[in-house]
Amino acid sequence: MKVAIPTDTNGGLSSIVYNHFGMAPTYTVIEIINNEIKDVEIIDNTSDHFGGSESPVDLLLKKNVGIVICSNLGPHAMIALRDLGFDIFFTKRDNVKEIVENFISGKLQRFYEDKASCDKKL
Repeated sequence: MKVAIPTDTNGGLSSIVYNHFGMAPTYTVIEIINNEIKDVEIIDNTSDHFGGSESPVDLLLKKNVGIVICSNLGPHAMIALRDLGFDIFFTKRDNVKEIVENFISGKLQRFYEDKASCDKKL
């Protein structure tokens, strides 16, 4: 499975989750196999927020991402992700490695339909 996390830099597992999904400078894509990190890829956000022609969701679809983990998600992105079958989880602002470990351990809160952003302390 591939998981994407909007991040502040291209620091890989040491990057911090960015507070705004669509405006994140980068997305860190992690491939998880048998509950272990197998690959880490950094994608620059070249979406329409930064003058490109695609949405952030389109960028993630091209990388075969199925799960998004973020600290904040607006209603437009939430609907787009949900309608395209993404599984969405929320996290506190932490580094990617900690977030992925929490995801693998089942400690992250799953998105639910009427929730547009993370408002619960984790």
